Amino acid sequence: MSEDVSAVEKDLVAWVENWNEGEVEVAELKPETELTHSGLLDSMALVGLISYLEERSDREFDYSTFEPGDGVSIRGLVEHCLR
Repeated sequence: MSEDVSAVEKDLVAWVENWNEGEVEVAELKPETELTHSGLLDSMALVGLISYLEERSDREFDYSTFEPGDGVSIRGLVEHCLR
């Protein structure tokens, strides 16, 4: 992985904070925070975040192999996209 994972995660945390613009408490947002069940992102926002991740990393996100399990986190999205 040539991409700096921590820098990508930091950029995605900032994207989620910006998306919420004070509507949801994001003070404790970390890369491992679950995004959808917690209400931080709805499905449209999740697609936007993944699009930003693709643009940021210059890689395509493989939706067909992504299995969110118990939820979606920035760390899980980054690991899936950059592997």
